[in-house]
Amino acid sequence: MYDTIIIGGGIAGLTSGIYTARAGLSTLILEESTFGGQIVPADLVENYPGFDKISGFELSNKITEQNKKLGVALLQAKVD
Repeated sequence: MYDTIIIGGGIAGLTSGIYTARAGLSTLILEESTFGGQIVPADLVENYPGFDKISGFELSNKITEQNKKLGVALLQAKVD
């Protein structure tokens, strides 16, 4: 049983997971494809808060790992 279920593991969904976990809510993020979403294949992401330049793959990995450290459950699944 989770307090919060987030459908979609793109950057917005992963960010939501961080905030809900920090608020003390047990959280599950469901993602059909790749965690990080459409930013993953980007070679260069500029001016993202905290990073001058970073690849989309690296950024999504960092945010995914932050969720894991906060205890957010991540599950690849299709939601109908």
